[in-house]
Amino acid sequence: MWIKILIIFFAGILETYLFAGWNLSVNKKQVYISTLLMVSYMIIYLVILDMAFGDKNSLLMIFSYTIACGVGNFFRVKQEKRK
Repeated sequence: MWIKILIIFFAGILETYLFAGWNLSVNKKQVYISTLLMVSYMIIYLVILDMAFGDKNSLLMIFSYTIACGVGNFFRVKQEKRK
């Protein structure tokens, strides 16, 4: 159970990092980059949903995913501010 939660946590960081990158690339009108980021984001997002809702401990996994989304967003926006 804990390994699955950790996998969802780190996948959530990556997924939100990609989503924040997608938002930034859309604002900059980067068509190809935003398309690749959206496809990557959706694949990870749907796999996470399948893992979380197919498990009896889904609430704990969703909570872990939620925290990871905040962490991923923090790192992506922080990286963008450095440019």
